[in-house]
Amino acid sequence: MTPKPTWVDGRVDALLAALHDLGMSVSRAAAVELIHERVRWVSSQMGISATAARRYLTDDTLADLARAMVISVADETPGADVIESPRTAAVPLPILGRCIAGLAEAIHIRLRELDDIDHLRSTVAQLAQALSAIGQVTSDHPPDPTGRAAAAVVMMPPGLVNRAARHLECSRRFGSSFMRTGRGPPWMMWMKGSGRRIA
Repeated sequence: MTPKPTWVDGRVDALLAALHDLGMSVSRAAAVELIHERVRWVSSQMGISATAARRYLTDDTLADLARAMVISVADETPGADVIESPRTAAVPLPILGRCIAGLAEAIHIRLRELDDIDHLRSTVAQLAQALSAIGQVTSDHPPDPTGRAAAAVVMMPPGLVNRAARHLECSRRFGSSFMRTGRGPPWMMWMKGSGRRIA
């Protein structure tokens, strides 16, 4: 027998659906924590109980929250075809190489997220899409017109650069939490012991 969904489950489902409609995803655990945080905030701001504060987290309120979350990542141009976007951000080749390596390692780090398989799949797919887009944009980069040397920078769409930076930062935080608890994969724990940085 399946347990009856709780009020929090319903609110989390509404938030995840609103985010999905806007092309964004978060883990269920993060959405649960956000719902609890919103209830605490409404309760403290209005001087009412947490139970009374729940009625203010309507579908419309959660849709507004989802829109605010998407606006916070507007620099990533969500939903845009970044391969076709203007390429105005000059990325030095060594930085681009580290970004590609970091995104590949981020996939390994994120595979440790076993508490929410759907979010894991979505996150790994986003990382793979970022890697693919960077590769496609890099392969389209025109060679040095003089033919003497490879270009020192690759022009990238700023939205793609911002997406990659967010993915790397999220994976750094995720990996750091595993290192603090001692539950990271062996190579990550070796990096901790050797004093090397993950990202």
